[in-house]
Amino acid sequence: MRPLLLCLAFLLLPQGAGAYKYDARLSAKLKKEFEAVLRATETGRGLQARLAKEPGYASLRVLARKDPSESLAWFDFEANAVYLNSRFILKFFDAKKFGDAKVVEILSGNKEVRTELVKYSAPVYLHELVHAAQCYLYPEYRQDAGGNPLEFEYEAYLTEHMYIHETMKASSETLRGFISGAYSDVYTSNILGGYFMLSLDPEKYREKIRRRYEEQVGGYLSMHKAAEKRQAGLADSKILAYASGEVGSYAKDNKALERLKKQKEAYAAFLDEFYRARWPGFSSEALLFVGTIALEEKNYPLALDCLAVADANAARHGVPEETLVTLKTRGALAILETASFLRDNSARMDIETLSQHLKALEKACSATARPFPEDLLGMKEAAYRKAIPYYSGRYSGEKDPARREYYKENLDYFASGAGGVPGGE
Repeated sequence: MRPLLLCLAFLLLPQGAGAYKYDARLSAKLKKEFEAVLRATETGRGLQARLAKEPGYASLRVLARKDPSESLAWFDFEANAVYLNSRFILKFFDAKKFGDAKVVEILSGNKEVRTELVKYSAPVYLHELVHAAQCYLYPEYRQDAGGNPLEFEYEAYLTEHMYIHETMKASSETLRGFISGAYSDVYTSNILGGYFMLSLDPEKYREKIRRRYEEQVGGYLSMHKAAEKRQAGLADSKILAYASGEVGSYAKDNKALERLKKQKEAYAAFLDEFYRARWPGFSSEALLFVGTIALEEKNYPLALDCLAVADANAARHGVPEETLVTLKTRGALAILETASFLRDNSARMDIETLSQHLKALEKACSATARPFPEDLLGMKEAAYRKAIPYYSGRYSGEKDPARREYYKENLDYFASGAGGVPGGE
């Protein structure tokens, strides 16, 4: 239990339906303290400079409210507020049974508690600030989509990951603790889980974002689909307008479609340039950084994915020569160290740990055209055969869609590798 939990040991107050007494005070403090943390990074300063030009940002509020969803935070366009989900605030501090009114009061009155929360949740807050900027700049599109469209997430996640990369480079203690399994909290596991989605291939990276976001939220439209939806609605309105004589309604819809098209074109151009300016420089640097730390902390599956697998695609994506050489050298080292680690420790590993290490090694060898260590072939075959019933059982008993997909992918992989037939339909 965190030492800062002492401030949460107050009497439970009933939740109110609307505003709370300390909302305004807490909002002002959190906004100021988040701004100070973000200013310490180039990414944060760039986003703040962008927001400073938007009139809506001056009145943006930061509030804490409980929500049953898995969202750590969200931006509400109509309320012009970033909401921090108090369910996860309480989970972060290992506290239970506190209503929002008390959470707001405690956070408002205790700087030490706020400092801890701001430190770990800053990437989540920054992500929602990106959505705020998008909504200020492209309100017609956001309204048409009925929420944040998928393309908005491509920008928000990349901005978040650039911010995380800067902070982890400045101090890698939290990253090392998480990679080694020594430390985790509700914010860090979510944030770094996203950061590890990085790839040298921007299309592959965006696909990971799409899958992650649709698993968590679902139902978000792409800009293209939103325009198609609006166009279909416009055709219907034209027929109805002429049938009823209300041609003014059609003209209004036509203007809205024109605004949507302009915003779509403007944002698409911005997003393309946003990615073009950061690939492959940012992605290769981040993969090398994370992979090196993973290798040092003996998290070999992550090290292989960041170093050896990235090495296989580096030249194709125009990675600078110096970085390319480093990736190849450390990728080869990761393969050698993983093989040695398996020789020395396989007997002490459970089937999931063993199979994941062998899978990562096999994929790395395949990607880099290196032979799989001959002396480990027997170990691999035996482990894959044991992994099939293990992942089949986990898949059959799992209700969570994301975990269920993870187990099914692994079941199929090991069944294929062992010459078996995947099950668990």
